[in-house]
Amino acid sequence: MFCVEILEMEAHLLGKKSPRHSVPLKHLVTSWQMTGFPEPRGVFSPPLAVGIPPLGSSDSSHPNNEQIVGSPGATGRMEMLDVPKEDNSSAGDPGLDGNLGPPDISALWRQLEALQGQVRRLQEAFLQYKKVELYPNGRDVGQKVFKTAGFVKSFYQAEQMCSQSGGQLPSPRSTAENHALQQLVELENSGAAFLSMTDFWTEGRFTYPDGASLVYSNWAPGEPNDDSGREDCVEIISNGKWNDVPCGAKRLVICEF
Repeated sequence: MFCVEILEMEAHLLGKKSPRHSVPLKHLVTSWQMTGFPEPRGVFSPPLAVGIPPLGSSDSSHPNNEQIVGSPGATGRMEMLDVPKEDNSSAGDPGLDGNLGPPDISALWRQLEALQGQVRRLQEAFLQYKKVELYPNGRDVGQKVFKTAGFVKSFYQAEQMCSQSGGQLPSPRSTAENHALQQLVELENSGAAFLSMTDFWTEGRFTYPDGASLVYSNWAPGEPNDDSGREDCVEIISNGKWNDVPCGAKRLVICEF
């Protein structure tokens, strides 16, 4: 057989004489291996022969260190790569808009602080302006401002002058307001100034311009006495006391704002 001759040639190369059929069958190579063609896929080739060094071996027992290369093994089974499947699904409709979150509190606080600073500066500027405006012939009490220009007029003229200026004749409703008016009378050295109250509607019953009853009064002793039935207006004199006088008399004009 062809394969036996190959074995004898191998034995000769090894320096040994091998009788025919002296090599066990398990050490014989197959005819497929001798052809040089790869064996059918899936069939593993047996080794060429026992004792033959593999490729790259440096066995010194082999003459001239010659080597015999065996046939390549069978190709292994290929595995499929784990390729993601194509997603053919379509995207859904957009969801509804969410609720608005809470505002940035820190930003609101900064805005509030800025506004408070502006208000504070405006208040300071207003107070400074008011001091200048009131000096020397003005007084402020709470939310009220009393101011005189030094004019002396009758009650009706004084009432019209204050109205045209956006104010009215003074209506003191407390001791503090009455004292501020007293100071202006003393400052102008005019003797007395008109107040807003009259008894036009009911004789002997003095009221404010809107008809309301008095909540404060500081009448001089024996007043009001309605002398000769002609004293329907009220004046404040330099000591702060009140007296009823004729409305045609000339008195200092003080306006309340």
